Amino acid sequence: MNRYAITEKAGRFVAGQTNTGVGTVLTLTEKQAAHELRLGTLRALDAPKTPTPTPEQKPAAMPEGKVKKATKAED
Repeated sequence: MNRYAITEKAGRFVAGQTNTGVGTVLTLTEKQAAHELRLGTLRALDAPKTPTPTPEQKPAAMPEGKVKKATKAED
């Protein structure tokens, strides 16, 4: 189970629990916290930091011949 902090966007209840104030730490499963994270009412405390891409890094190129082009349907 992971730890999450309540944000200022939270209402009276967060993930089925009473909101006792900004910064309060809740221990929840990923599934319990998923919706609240999308809303921005929780902030993950145990989540690993993901590296931000630098301008020099480019997205991987799409392999040639893997995508079919759409054709117009004939009437």
